[in-house]
Amino acid sequence: MASLSEEQREAVLEAARRPGATRNGVARETGVSVGSVTSICTAAGVSFDRSATAAALQARVIDLKAARIGLATSVLDDVQVARQRMHGADDNRNFLDGAKAVAALAGTHIKLVAVDRDDSSGTEAAKSMLGSLAAALGVAAAEDVDQVEDGGSA
Repeated sequence: MASLSEEQREAVLEAARRPGATRNGVARETGVSVGSVTSICTAAGVSFDRSATAAALQARVIDLKAARIGLATSVLDDVQVARQRMHGADDNRNFLDGAKAVAALAGTHIKLVAVDRDDSSGTEAAKSMLGSLAAALGVAAAEDVDQVEDGGSA
């Protein structure tokens, strides 16, 4: 590390004391390395306020949570559409494809909601319910196939 002049040290401290100053910003502004900025400021008892960064991070977390909630709601709408198509299927193959779509979309919804859930037991219960639903849909589809093979209608 090259020796810094007293003027450079003062410039670093002046820049570091400005509201919202960051280590990297002071280093860019003064042409002094980030490590030297840290050393100079630590020695002078100047710290960098991270509250703006923390507030920005918290705001971003809230924004992402809102986006996940919106997406989870949209996925539930897609589940409804997939269910309607599944029940309106004209053959067993389309019914089974619809059942798979419903299960996949419901699983996606559960995963989106689980990210923000504090209680993992609720997630496990929902997964169990989804597994039961998927199994029931598979049984229903198999019964429809059996009816068609036996000469009945789906």
